[in-house]
Amino acid sequence: MDLKKKSFPVTQKKKASKTYFCFAYPNDLENAYAFYCARYENISYKDFLKLGASEFMMKFNSIPESEPLHQIIKSRTIDISTIKDKEERKYWSKLKRLNAIPSEYVSTQEIMLDLSKISKEIKI
Repeated sequence: MDLKKKSFPVTQKKKASKTYFCFAYPNDLENAYAFYCARYENISYKDFLKLGASEFMMKFNSIPESEPLHQIIKSRTIDISTIKDKEERKYWSKLKRLNAIPSEYVSTQEIMLDLSKISKEIKI
């Protein structure tokens, strides 16, 4: 099974503003890499993939609202029914539809198998 066709949603709660981040692993990885390089350090994509989960999530949780990736993630979690302005509701509805995480179930065994294949291909 090809990893690029799967999504791995990860939800992380940001304590200060109660924002939930929904990150689809292969779909958002390029945007996360661009954000990381722009904000922290310019590293190779290979080194970016080697970041530990805790380090990645600490930095990922500090995404400013001006960052395009923040808007993508916000569009997945925003409650459109609470928006009173008709044009704004239409805007967020469209973004929510465009940025939705594909609904696919992948077993842990399949994920681990695919990750081991990929790590061998890119020699991590």
